[in-house]
Amino acid sequence: MTDPRPLVLLHGLGQSPIVWQDFVSALGAGRPMHAPWMAGLRPKDPVGFDLAAAAAGVAQELELQGIRQADFLGVSVGGSVAMHLAVERPDLVGRLVLAGPLVRPSASALRMQKLALRLIPESKLVDMGVSRPRMLAVFDALRTFDGLEIISRIAAPTLVVVGGRDRMGIVAARQVLGAVSGARLETVEGGSSLLNADHPRELADLTRAFLDETD
Repeated sequence: MTDPRPLVLLHGLGQSPIVWQDFVSALGAGRPMHAPWMAGLRPKDPVGFDLAAAAAGVAQELELQGIRQADFLGVSVGGSVAMHLAVERPDLVGRLVLAGPLVRPSASALRMQKLALRLIPESKLVDMGVSRPRMLAVFDALRTFDGLEIISRIAAPTLVVVGGRDRMGIVAARQVLGAVSGARLETVEGGSSLLNADHPRELADLTRAFLDETD
């Protein structure tokens, strides 16, 4: 029996890698897991976000650790980075789990999220381990992001998980299902766009079942 591939956990908007603690506990110790910061979101990074650069940074970090192939779970913008890797570095991506991915976020949805961000007290952002300017830079970068141009090229087995309250995620999930051959959908009732935070056990159960399937 071969050892399971490592699982790379890519966090979402307004999150830091520490958000994965409950998910990791729920998934169990059966496989190695890595939860890297993405370039442009680390506390000491210059303000500015580029999705391709974030994906390249994740790939480089894995290669430095000697990881030639891994499974990926990406939430929100982490899902967008995971999709980019699945297209540009298919050798690196085994199986792909997308939880509330951002595929083609509308301008109105991004404006609403920016407005909501401006209302969050700075002290709360500090407690969350995130920076308001860096998050705003992500929103600006996503204005020109169109994942529909790339997702049809994803060859990795793909599972999409969406929260029942995540309207934008439901639209994105349908876009992935329509473009990625063999992609499957699971819905977590009552879940938001950040399932790793509000429903970590349910997300872990669905991820484990999917990753345990044979390729």
